[in-house]
Amino acid sequence: MSEVIHKIWRRLQGQVTTRRPQTSTPGSVTPLAVKPPQQRYLNREISDLQFIERVLEEANNTRHPFFERVRFLAISAAVLDQFYTVRVARLHRMAAEYDFSPSPDGLTAPEELSAINTRADSLVAQQQLTWLNHKGEFHDIGIQLLSFKDLSTVDKDWLRSYFTRHILPMVTPFTLDEEHPFPFISSGGICVVLEFEHHHILIPLPGNLSRFIALQGQQTRFITFEEVLLAFGNLMFSGNTLISGGSFQILRDNDLAKQQRSEDLRSMVESGLRLRNKANVIRLKIENLSEANVRFIAFHLGLLSAEAIAELDETTQRALDQAFVVTALPGLSQVSQLVDATRYPGLVFETFKPRYPQRLLDFDNDCFAAINSKDLLVHWPYESFDVIVRFLEQAATDAHVLSIKQTLYRTSDNSPIVNAMVDAASRGKTVTAVIELEARDNEQANVALAKRLEAAGVQIVYGIIGLKIHCKLTIVTRREDDDVAIYSHFGTGNYHPGNARTYTDLSFFTRDMALGIDANQILNYITSEHFVATENIAAAPKQLRQSIYTHIDAEIAHAQAGRPAAIWAKVNSLTDPELIDRLYEASEAGVRIDLIIRRHCSLLPGVPGMSSNITVKSIVGRFLEHARIYCFANGSDMSSDTAAIYLASADWMERNLDERVEVMVPMHDPTVRAQILDQIMRANINDSRQSWYLHPDGEYLRATEADDFCAQTYFMQTPNLSGLGSSRSSVTIAEPYHVSQTHVS
Repeated sequence: MSEVIHKIWRRLQGQVTTRRPQTSTPGSVTPLAVKPPQQRYLNREISDLQFIERVLEEANNTRHPFFERVRFLAISAAVLDQFYTVRVARLHRMAAEYDFSPSPDGLTAPEELSAINTRADSLVAQQQLTWLNHKGEFHDIGIQLLSFKDLSTVDKDWLRSYFTRHILPMVTPFTLDEEHPFPFISSGGICVVLEFEHHHILIPLPGNLSRFIALQGQQTRFITFEEVLLAFGNLMFSGNTLISGGSFQILRDNDLAKQQRSEDLRSMVESGLRLRNKANVIRLKIENLSEANVRFIAFHLGLLSAEAIAELDETTQRALDQAFVVTALPGLSQVSQLVDATRYPGLVFETFKPRYPQRLLDFDNDCFAAINSKDLLVHWPYESFDVIVRFLEQAATDAHVLSIKQTLYRTSDNSPIVNAMVDAASRGKTVTAVIELEARDNEQANVALAKRLEAAGVQIVYGIIGLKIHCKLTIVTRREDDDVAIYSHFGTGNYHPGNARTYTDLSFFTRDMALGIDANQILNYITSEHFVATENIAAAPKQLRQSIYTHIDAEIAHAQAGRPAAIWAKVNSLTDPELIDRLYEASEAGVRIDLIIRRHCSLLPGVPGMSSNITVKSIVGRFLEHARIYCFANGSDMSSDTAAIYLASADWMERNLDERVEVMVPMHDPTVRAQILDQIMRANINDSRQSWYLHPDGEYLRATEADDFCAQTYFMQTPNLSGLGSSRSSVTIAEPYHVSQTHVS
């Protein structure tokens, strides 16, 4: 490992500068070719750090109740940890493999690592400052976070007894020396190090115990688990003199360590999970460790050789600076454990109960009858996930239902969706489930899910080697009046009831036969790997990219002919260089483009001569924005019948368009279209309270509009159009908001 670090840094210091030349952009986009990459694209990794910065800003947003700000801090820490285990780990692998192919903005892996660490250091410092401020606020509301030295004699005596009875039986100390190997510490694991006169002791913190111990059982005074171990660790080793102690947390490369392709995806993933346990350490967070102890831990983790530790030259020290970060509290994401909504209900968001669509109640909760009457669009978390559960439970028990087919990317451990499919199979229906075993951080759960469904008689499909199955769709085939009807569900989010409470997503139900036939063809492609072109739904990786290009090119033609031309899109990420260049061309042809992009964005908006007609904003609020919507004006006003309106499962990233099975589904029903355009998209475009605008300098600034409109609050207060049913006459729908044309200065 020490050689890898030295190689990375020799290249970063300029001893090797080899680059793969930037490839030209295919298609009709040519005017931008003269601009260097760094002037056309923003770096994806820096954009991700900017998103974490926006989340952290919400931890300091005094509009939010205090405990919600604590949660935002915890989320920012968790997302930053994931960023290191996934994105930074990838860059480390590239550098170690001498892969110096540039990112779209022209940076090699070592250059990206340098830029990342500069920005991440500032972000971590701000997180720690926020934590210190929050500790003061905890004190103000009567919750004390104490150090051992602050405790009274009575408290120390109680804590000693608590340690002996409750903690000591749970922890496992490990001696560290030449005869005892360093134990495996999982990614995210926190350890205490005790340095005695002749040896070191390592004590991993149990993951199933609270990080914060309530003193004498009270819920107003706490001390951290690691501080208790540091205070009483010497009780485990009587007769030894404790010299010093501290704690650390490690983050590992989270990528599945696949050595070779396998036709059995389940076997490949299970093997990968085992290999991942030995993945390289990417980040080491330390607290109160001496320099000697840091080098000692680095050696035992394989980060540095004995020679490097002895020399500790400038290059090695710089490598250490990249691998280590001194923090006030390793495992900052766990501070959310201090949130006590029961004791302090006024310090959390007011409870919001999702609505159940009135239109379903009008049909006595008969999903098939309600969908048969009209397409239905459900907006999570403002409407209830129970609609999907009811749809599948009814399909499982309905005697007229012949088959159920579904893709499962993520779901919960005891999912009612899975229970319904098991029930359907037990009743003799043909049930097929496509399980995506490689859904990040859900691999092991999905392996178990596949085994359970298979045991129940469900036909299990593991997808296509090399392609993730990311589309979310369900097909229910039902016999009706000597004919067969296809009821389809298309989602922008996963079949996960927990996510449905915190993610904003859309679920579309239809009996449209053309869409049902297309959806079935897509599932047949997944199960057979034989693709038949669909007529209405555009599927990745075969059709989706070209379909988007066709719509963009049509908007360019409309603008050049003097007709209305506009593109609205709501996605999580936009990083695909080819697609970005198409949008640049459309902008300069006169197409007005409004983009709502929550997380990564490599497009640079508002640049004269390149993107002067493009606005990019990110909404970060109480709920995580997750829905994907594509809208093309098509030569008329966006609200016209001829506009092309789509729901999709795909973000605008290379992996979504080329390496996954995704779908883009057209919306035809007038009420559904009005809900998407006049409620969802207009409210998002005009949000000012939780919005951040991306400016031409590549930085985000919070919106400053005077109207202080919050889209998420609007959705909580305003019923969704397609679910109104008989309540329509008694509900006033807010007037559509005017879409501003002056967001970018």
